[in-house]
Amino acid sequence: MKLKSRFFLFLIYLAFLICLLPVAIFTYKHPEYNFDMLGYMALVIRMDGTHDINEVHAMTYEKAKEIVPAEDYKKLTEGLSFRKKFASDPFEFNKLLPIYIVKPLYVWMCYLFHKSGFSLPAATVMPSILAYLIIGLVLFFWLKKYLQTTIAFFSSLLIMCSMFSVAMAGRSTPDCLSALFLFVSAYFILERESILLMSFFFLLAIFARVDNVITCFFIISFLTFIPKWRRINTSQYFFMLAILAIAYIAAILPVRQFGWNIFYYAQYSRHIDFSRDFDQAINFSYYGSLVFSKLVTALVSTQFTFFMFLCLLIIGNPFSFRRKLTFDQSFLLLLLFIIFFRFLLLPDLSDRFYFGFYLIFIILLVRKIFKTPILYNTNG
Repeated sequence: MKLKSRFFLFLIYLAFLICLLPVAIFTYKHPEYNFDMLGYMALVIRMDGTHDINEVHAMTYEKAKEIVPAEDYKKLTEGLSFRKKFASDPFEFNKLLPIYIVKPLYVWMCYLFHKSGFSLPAATVMPSILAYLIIGLVLFFWLKKYLQTTIAFFSSLLIMCSMFSVAMAGRSTPDCLSALFLFVSAYFILERESILLMSFFFLLAIFARVDNVITCFFIISFLTFIPKWRRINTSQYFFMLAILAIAYIAAILPVRQFGWNIFYYAQYSRHIDFSRDFDQAINFSYYGSLVFSKLVTALVSTQFTFFMFLCLLIIGNPFSFRRKLTFDQSFLLLLLFIIFFRFLLLPDLSDRFYFGFYLIFIILLVRKIFKTPILYNTNG
């Protein structure tokens, strides 16, 4: 009977994956062809043995032109003034590459997909498609602990077929991969408490996007220094900090190939706006206008405000929860603080940067409504 139950469970997950496959195939055939694709293609070409920037630049744009539809290619090279500059000047294009090389796990996956026979543009989107499918399975697995299997199945499917989720699968960026690792690490914080597995996925998240070190630092500090929710002792904390620091340094060291020093963010801060001269320092006035414009953009063209609404539902009455703050609510407030802190460093609230956070918000809301797992689903 137990064997039959496991086989039936396998068929359910297989059916769910099959339902997601049309989305994955569609995004593979119709990826976003975002500008970052070119930077990652250039790094894969470098890994293949070509280092002269003139050759790397020429091959990058030639390969893109061969695969990318004419209208999309025109947007990549002429859509905005700075894109025209990068398309025509290899040395200006070279200034972008340090921004992309600090995502080593994603770059290596692109390289492996390319060596497996995928075209360069396709190789840069395949990690996102793979991460998208795994996120869907993890989401279904997690929701099934709190919802009836049928409800969990269709709830997960609706979330993964929503616009903000599907968009992640078609992007040539490490954001979907990063979201996967952060989402899974949250499972080992909220559901199955495991410091070891949480730390493992934290490391993968950092190697996918080096700025995830900020999120990891604040979470382990929260689990160490908030007495009510303490799960990490002081010696473990400093050991974990050392590991995170080593991972961070290992991820940013390759920027030295481009003349950058290991104080990566000091130089990266000049590159947050491709339309300006990278060699000019950013003054407070420019930074303030950038923050304002990104906030307005978030209000009108992202899902950020909707998920802030979900956060309010999780928190509930702000005047009554003060003394009865649950772990989930405390963790939610921590995530909101991390979003605020990251926004100060990188003024951008695009959905792609916070997809993993959004998924966690959904889980926290479900956990609040359905307070305890369904017993017969806990093994699934």
